[in-house]
Amino acid sequence: MSRFTGRMGQAGVMPIDPWTPNYEQAPGVAGGQEKQPYIDFGTDRLSDNEKYYSSDVLAKEWDKLLSKAWIVCGHINDIPEEHCYMKVDYGRESILIIRGEGDDIRAFYNVCQHRGTRIVKDDFGKARSFTCPYHAWSFTNDGKLAHLPGRETFREEVLCRNLDLEPVRVDQWKGWIFFSLDPNVGPLDDYLGERFRASVGAYDFRNFVRVYDVRQTWTTNWKASIEAFIEGYHVSSVHSATLTPVMDDYYTQHDMYENGHGRTIFPFMEPAQSYLRSVDGKVEGINEEMKLFLKAAGVPEDDYPTKWQDVKAAVIKGKRENQAKLGFDFSGFSDDQLVDDWNMSMFPLATFNAHPEGVLFQRWWPDEEDPRKTHYSLQIYAMRGECVIPSYMPIHPDADREGKKVLQPMYLEGMGSEALGPVVMEDVAFVPQFQKGIESRGFRGANYGEQEVRNRQFYHEYYRYMNGARNA
Repeated sequence: MSRFTGRMGQAGVMPIDPWTPNYEQAPGVAGGQEKQPYIDFGTDRLSDNEKYYSSDVLAKEWDKLLSKAWIVCGHINDIPEEHCYMKVDYGRESILIIRGEGDDIRAFYNVCQHRGTRIVKDDFGKARSFTCPYHAWSFTNDGKLAHLPGRETFREEVLCRNLDLEPVRVDQWKGWIFFSLDPNVGPLDDYLGERFRASVGAYDFRNFVRVYDVRQTWTTNWKASIEAFIEGYHVSSVHSATLTPVMDDYYTQHDMYENGHGRTIFPFMEPAQSYLRSVDGKVEGINEEMKLFLKAAGVPEDDYPTKWQDVKAAVIKGKRENQAKLGFDFSGFSDDQLVDDWNMSMFPLATFNAHPEGVLFQRWWPDEEDPRKTHYSLQIYAMRGECVIPSYMPIHPDADREGKKVLQPMYLEGMGSEALGPVVMEDVAFVPQFQKGIESRGFRGANYGEQEVRNRQFYHEYYRYMNGARNA
């Protein structure tokens, strides 16, 4: 039985509508899956369309929001050893994040204190020191000035200044690395909030390693880009061929947390209502994605169910019985959590789709000047070893599944590319049309339904920053 009472296509049972504000969840859930209290963000039309294309608005966003919030940028296993570093380009800033002893990390602006030249060009590397390519000033990887050529030619009044690299606030949570350009930003744990952190307590993110990394520049506003990935209302139309045969987009659970973070739980191994209607409820056998989940659960092929209605239970049973052989501890997960897709958003710029074995991590970083340009990255993180992850999470052939070798990102030209995978490709093909439409004088503003409540939540938090209430 699914957690939503009356689900699973049982004849004669009237299912509830879980997207309505005050539905009651079936008892017995675990693993942080509890339904969060509904927050009413109203029904107003969002009519300030210039936020999608105005350079003045973008400049205000950088001032009021993007330089104030915590920004998730990577994972501790992206810098797997002491002295490893990663370079993060964010707007007009470039930041070096360096691993010290153990799990200690530190961050600095990637800029020489001599004349302002950027020091490091590589995305990832390992170094005990960094040397500026312009005049060869060098710095230790804890930011201290180590050497400047021709020191005797500088007057003492210059040399007595602080010439070390400028530090950046950095912290981590469950292996995920965050930075903030605001030196006075509050604690990361407070920003994420207790309920959000507790909701994903069962996931062993700390032991995930990056197995895929593609980056691309989109010709859309960053907010327009993110909107498509925090609601499931578009799934039945945009992803009718790829997702609806295996994922229900209607009977979902929407949760809203403090500070703009959110979650939608999409039931997997359960065809969408729109798909079932399109085939008159007649689904022959089980599809390849269902077989993949059964394989991941250690179910022998001869024991695969013949009906889709039995797949979810078989996957759950298989994972419970085979967890030692699979190398996992599933005891902290609820049954549904072993199968379902958890779409999580970390305000303002990132989402991740979580399964116990892997995560699809996406971020949309605004351009420093062009409001119609977004710098997108898609990264897949998986548990160490040869575990099976959902098919929409690609794995690079050169990826080191043990995480000892750091995978370099692929930079894609233009919009699209099969390297994004079939599901994201369908979104990317559609998003530019959205950008063009919202700039039309004929568009009066966005009207969101309750399946898009996380879009309303996003803008509620967005305006708190933009109006100064968030930083008061």
